[in-house]
Formats: sequence, structure tokens, C-alpha cells
Amino acid sequence: METLRGGRDGWRPPSEVRNIVRDSTIEYLVQAGWIQGDLVVNLPPPREPVDTAAEELARSVRAQWSAEVAAWELGDIEGPLAVRWLARWGAPAPTEPSAPAPDATAPRPARSDRLGGIADTLLALDARRLLVLGGPGSGKSTLLAMTVVLLAARHLGDVTRRLPGDRGVPVPLLLSLESWDAESVGLRDWLVARLAEDHPGLPRVAGAHPARRLVRDGRVLPVLDGLDELPDHRRAAVVRELNAAPRELGFVLASRTQEYRTLDVRVVGASDIEALPVGPRDAAVHLLRTADRARHEQWGPVLDELADHPEGPLGQALSTPLMIWLARRAHRPVHTDPGRLADRARLPTREAVENHLMDTVIPAAFAPRAHDSERLHAPGGWNAARARGWLAFLARELERHRTGEFAWWRLNRARAARLLAIPTLVALCVVLAESMMAVMTRVEDTYSDSPQLNIDLFDRNYLFGAAVMATGIQLTTLQWYGDRFWEPRRRANPLKAGAALRSATRAASVRRALTSLAILVVPGAFFLLTAQGMYHSEAFTAQAVLGFILPALVMLVIAAPADTVDAATPDELLAGERRAGLLTLGVVAPLIGLGTGAHSLLTGHGTVDFWVAFAKGVTGAVIVLVAVSPWCLWVVSKAWLAVLGRVPWSLMEFLRDAYGGGLLQRYGGTYRFRHLRLQEHLAGRPAAVLPADPLPAASTGAGPRQPFTVTGPQPHRPPRPEQRTAHPAVPSPRLSGLLDHPPPLHELPGYTVVSNDHEYVVDARDRRLPLGHWPLCGLFMVLAAVRMAATGNWDNAMGWTSVLFWPGFALSVNVFALLLPKMRLTLRIDHWGITVSKGRHRAAYAWQDVLAVRVRQVYVRGRNQRVYGPHVRLRPGAAEPSRLFRGRDGWFLVMALHVREAMPPDLADALARLSGGRWQP
Repeated sequence: METLRGGRDGWRPPSEVRNIVRDSTIEYLVQAGWIQGDLVVNLPPPREPVDTAAEELARSVRAQWSAEVAAWELGDIEGPLAVRWLARWGAPAPTEPSAPAPDATAPRPARSDRLGGIADTLLALDARRLLVLGGPGSGKSTLLAMTVVLLAARHLGDVTRRLPGDRGVPVPLLLSLESWDAESVGLRDWLVARLAEDHPGLPRVAGAHPARRLVRDGRVLPVLDGLDELPDHRRAAVVRELNAAPRELGFVLASRTQEYRTLDVRVVGASDIEALPVGPRDAAVHLLRTADRARHEQWGPVLDELADHPEGPLGQALSTPLMIWLARRAHRPVHTDPGRLADRARLPTREAVENHLMDTVIPAAFAPRAHDSERLHAPGGWNAARARGWLAFLARELERHRTGEFAWWRLNRARAARLLAIPTLVALCVVLAESMMAVMTRVEDTYSDSPQLNIDLFDRNYLFGAAVMATGIQLTTLQWYGDRFWEPRRRANPLKAGAALRSATRAASVRRALTSLAILVVPGAFFLLTAQGMYHSEAFTAQAVLGFILPALVMLVIAAPADTVDAATPDELLAGERRAGLLTLGVVAPLIGLGTGAHSLLTGHGTVDFWVAFAKGVTGAVIVLVAVSPWCLWVVSKAWLAVLGRVPWSLMEFLRDAYGGGLLQRYGGTYRFRHLRLQEHLAGRPAAVLPADPLPAASTGAGPRQPFTVTGPQPHRPPRPEQRTAHPAVPSPRLSGLLDHPPPLHELPGYTVVSNDHEYVVDARDRRLPLGHWPLCGLFMVLAAVRMAATGNWDNAMGWTSVLFWPGFALSVNVFALLLPKMRLTLRIDHWGITVSKGRHRAAYAWQDVLAVRVRQVYVRGRNQRVYGPHVRLRPGAAEPSRLFRGRDGWFLVMALHVREAMPPDLADALARLSGGRWQP
């Protein structure tokens, strides 16, 4: 804007002053002075609440993944690695008639350092569906992360310029497919749940979280990574759900090429880009540009090897961005010698070069750096050998559980922690209870002659009653927020009571509120009503209000989830859970103790009685609210694993340093290895051979698209010791092997199997009652032991009887199940379908009504049976069997078979032969 003024003295009357606005983005213009004529004010159109929510989400996504890109060292402007991609784009959007329609059959080259062109082409497509393919380590995850940052920035720049009716730039959401059970949850519902969980503080739309509105209006673009990491049947389910998604809901899907092409289904209507191998010259140029100038001479043998032998082991290994990054990162320290990579005598194969890089990158990631006085350890101040052992332990645990995400609250799933942590917590509860009884005994001896002490006060059930009230409070909180037991949530700051109360009100639904109120109000009202006709009814009323209702209300504020837009990090989750545990210890537990103390005081006892009852109430509350919290279980599990040398004592500090060194990456509140290839290497699993093809002609834009082939030398294996002996020793079978590979049904005693090309029939006798009940009886036995510790009746026969009753009860049930006559169990699989009968109950599933057959965990009448068996999913409207065969999530049981997710080979072969492709192992 410029103001034109004239006159001899540089001033003119206001009527002669003109304001000229040229190509301005001014929204508000305020001018003081004389105004002549009409004044026209064009205000910007009011923004929709959903637009504000989308903008806040875009800011959060950009901040989160910009930090990840910086941690992955992807923003290196000195020598960006240009990964070439071969693209097949679909038709452009009909709203752009000027855009020429590309030939969908003609591949076109693209480069990852020019993401703007890829993003523009994706946004201009009629169907915003993109499939990103490539081999292991080819840069798929890198492309996704950088595309998310670019699209989030584009959305923020597009907010004020979007015209009515324009689809605009959606907000990208990078998600791991591991958390999506596509067989039971639809794409939209999963996106809504992840949005509400990861970004709970988005501005509300019509008083509700905007997740469903954002997904319904197509304001988000799911960027899905890790399709190749799923089992085969889950991959197929993901692809089918993506094909069934509405057309306006686009997505970007990444997968390894081989794993995707082995599927029986394909993504419909999607463009695709496929990563091409990095050429030796591009790898050499990138390594030279990113290295220090003083070390260029040390990289000379590597450059010579790439130039002289581009098809050699080093050239094949450095054909992927992952290995190039490992080579650059592993040889960043001054004391390393990159020339060793060119030693073909030490590294004769491609696999040897890759293993060498993945081994040497760990010491480089933990190289000593400047010390920060506010940290417990200096960053990188870890022993490299021990760090590799810790990372290998975490990788083996992830492989054992078939997952790629490490969550700190699942550390107790390790075998050593599972065997030691739970008994330690039980022993801790017993020690707390017994210590309290010892203190009470000492008080009784000290004040035995004092009139302030009433022996009747030492009601041994005070501690157990406080534990029961704490259990009700815990259940109320879990129901109110919909949390799962043993899983943490990032907690709000209780010191900011207003924000915590808003979060508590927003987190509740009608069903959750009614369930929570039933848990809280029904026992409390029953207790108060029964106390009205009792002696000292005011004492029982005070105990119910102060020790149960008031602590529950305070607990709702303490356990409120954080009302913030940004996604949680692992450290924030741990800090929130630790803060909630400490506040529970300092606020809720004393309130429960105050309720028990008030009962004692109002019944006419003295001050000594009050403090003893108060201490007993606090101890019972601590046993339930703190000792069984995710934070306490994490501390105990980490302590035991640290004692055994599996993890460091400062595990979260170690994970932060591994993340800073580029070995790990963060997906929300969990950690993942930088690449699945690194996890497989540390876990000791043989890795798939990477493609070793040279750079095809299509990478330069000429020639047809090259087919994907898997080539390369086989891994070098030393001769096995048994080959040098005449009679090799046969290893004894391990229990885990027997559980993972069950024998055929025809080898089991009591089973008769008839199998041919037309049918598979099993006739057997099964027990009427399952053998087991040990977990539930064990829980009751532990509760009885805690109660006996609380009452101090170790020398009481009745106390030991209550403890030993439960294992005796479980044993008697098993004996009774063995003595009962067995019922007949038949299973028939033929070209018509599946027919199964168990006693008087029968179920029949015709193939025309069956959509899929899978192995799932068995639930009977909503109870987990701790076994697995084949299930079927029926088409909508098909006749359903009796309640005995109904499982979860729309699946129906065929028969319970095994304690592991495995199938007898003969039954699996029959399903594969007769199900018409519905069976997926």
C-alpha cells in the first residue's frame, strides 16, 4: 500500500489523499482521518470449526515429523541422495480440465529430492491413492516421512487460498499398520480412533472431538507404512478394506515389492511408484559430499571399488539408501577406517558387507559426545558391546512377539520379567501388609495399659476393606476413560484443575459414565443404606464418603488424559504415568486412610486408634493403586532385567540416546528400530536377500518398466559341526518347538481321522469340562494370602485353609473333569462347508456363507479360554450358530485345538484343499 500526497509543503487535505492497494493480502485495514463517501469493508469469510481443527492437526503433524526427519538426518542439504522412482500415475482430477491426461501405461521417472513434483501429481489425481513399492532399505519410510512434512506445510499454506468446492490439501497422517486389525475394524473407524487417541486436544466441533468429521469430509490423508511386516492374511485384509474405502478418502500405502506381489489381491485404482536401486556413481558422490574434506583420502578405496567393480559385493550392498546411510553414519567418527569396506578378502559377499555395516554403526551411534550436566548419563556414554547386547535383547523380544513396536509398558512381557516381576509385586504387597501388622503389634504392646487404646479397634479387616475400596476406585477410573489395564495414557496436569476437569468431561461417554457410576454409586448406596440401621451409622457414612466417593472423584481428576494436540512420546507417557502414581500415593491413598480413620474416631476410639486405622487404610490403598500400576510394574520389570544384564538401569535414557544416534525411531508413544532389516539382524533372523540388479534403463526415463527380480549371492554359512561326524547327534525337541508345531490330529490318542480328496472327517471324544482354571484360582489364592497377611493370622488354621482352598478347588475340578464320561466331538470338512458337533451342540457353515477362515483365540460366552482354534467369518445375513460357537468381532468358532496360534498340519492341509481359497494360515 502506498499513500500519494502532494503540495508545496508535502501535505494535502484528506480529500485529496488516495490509498492504492496493489497485490496485497491485507485482511483488515484501519485508517484514521476524514472519510468521504461510502465505506465498504470486506471481511474474510468466517472459518468453519472443522477448518480450525484441521489446521491445528497439520501444525502438530508437521512439528512431529519434522523432528523425526531431523533425527533421521534426512535434511542434509550438503549432499542429498537422489533416489530414483519409477511411477505410474492415474488420471487427473476432473476439476482440472487443462491438465493433460497422462498415459497410465507409461512409466515416468521421479526423484525423492524433488518431492514437490510427486506431491503435486498426487494432489491432482482423481483418486488420491498411491502405492509405494521397493525392496528392503530402498527408502520407502524416508519418502513417506518427508512427504508428510511437505503435505502438512502445503496444507498450512493452502488454508487461506482454498476456494469453495476445492478439495484442497488434506492433512497427512503417518500411521503404522501394525495397530490396525483390518479383519474386524473398518478403515474409517480405525482412523477416527487413532486421531482421537493421538491428538485428544484438537478444537471441538459441535462439542465433540473432530476426528469423525475430519475423516468423513476427507480432510485427512492416511499414509500407511509396514504392510510387508504383517502376516499374509492381515495384508490381504488391509488391501480389501482399502479397496472398500470411499473414493474421496485417499491414502498412501508402502510395502516391499515382493511381499505385495505375492498377495492374491491388489489395490484397485491406485497409482504406484517403485524405488530403483541406487547406482554406484550416485552412491560414491553422496558419500564423498557428506564426508569431511580431511577424510576424502580415506574414502578413496571405497570410491575406487565402486568405480572398478560396480557389480561387486560393495556395489550391491550400497545400492539401497539404508546401507548408504549406515556407511556414512558408521564411519563418521575419526578413528574409523571406511577403506575396510573395500577389502574383498574380509567382506567377500554382499551379506558380509551389510552385516559389517550394521555392526559398526552401533559403536558410532554411541560415540562419546559433549556432556550435559542435567542428564544422568552423557549422551552416547555407553559401552558399545553392552549396548549391542541390550539392543539385541529388545530385537529378540520384538521378533518373539511378532511386532516392530517397543512400548515400555510391555516390558513385563519378556520371559524373565514375567517370571520375576509378578511374584515380586505379590511379595511386595505381602511385605507391606505384614510390616503394617508388625507396627500395629508394637503399638498394641506399647499402649496396652492406655485407656486411649481399644483392642476392638484392631479389626484385621481394615486393610483388606481399604484394598477393596481402592479396587472399586480403579475400576471406576478405567471405565470412565475407557483405558485398558496395564496401559498408560499421557496424563493431564492435576495442578491445572480446570484443564483436567475439561479433559475428564470430554473423555466420558454416556455408556462409560453409566458404568462408572454403577461401580461407584451402587456399592456406596448399598453400604450407606445398610449402615443406617446400625450402631454408629455416622461412622460408616463418613467412611463411605471420605474413603470411597471422594477419593474416586479425585482419582478422576488425577487420571484425566492430557488435553493436548501433539502426539505423545514415550517419555511423556512415562512421565504422565509416574506423576499419576505419585499423586495417587500422596493424595488418594491418604483420603482412603482418612475414611478408615474417621470410622475409628467416630466410633469413640482415641487418637492412637485413629492413626493406626489411617495407616492401615493407606497401606491397603497403596497395594492396589500403586503396586499394580503400569509404572510400578515397569520399574520392577526393568530392575529385574537390569540385574540379569538384559537392559541398562537407565533404559529410557539409553533409548533416547539410541534414537538420537539414528538406530531407533519414534511412532507416537512407542519406539521402532530404524529399519526392520536392523531389527532382524540384531535378533539373529536370516534376512531376505536384497535386489542386486543394476540401475535399469527406465531410471533415466527411457525404456519399459523393469520387472522386479530377487537376485544375489546366497548367505555364507560355515560348515555345520555334524557334517564332520559320522553319526550326527539329534537334538532333543524343545517345548517351544512342540507348542509351535503341533502333531497331526490322526496321531493323537482317541482321534480317528478320515481324509481324502473329497472330505476330511474327525471323530473323537473330548472332556466335558476343560482342564485348567488355574489362573483364576491362582488369583483368588493370592487375594487370600494378602488378606491373611493383612490380618496377621499366619498361625491360624482358618487362614491357611482359605489360601489352600483354591488350589484344592482347581485340582478337584480337574479330577471331576477326568472322571466325567467324555462327549463325542465330530468335525467334517467337505466341498459343501464345515460341520462340527460337540455333544448336543451343532454348527454348520456353508462355504457360500463363509468369507474367511482364520486361527483366532477362543472365547466362549465372552470368556477367554486361553486356547486357539479355527474360526469363520460369515457374510452379512447368514444364519448364526448357537451361543457356544460365537467368538469375538464377528468370528464364529469351529473347534478349540491348541494353546498356541498354530494348526495341526493335516487339518490345515484339508482347509487349504477344500475351502476354496478362504483359508489363510
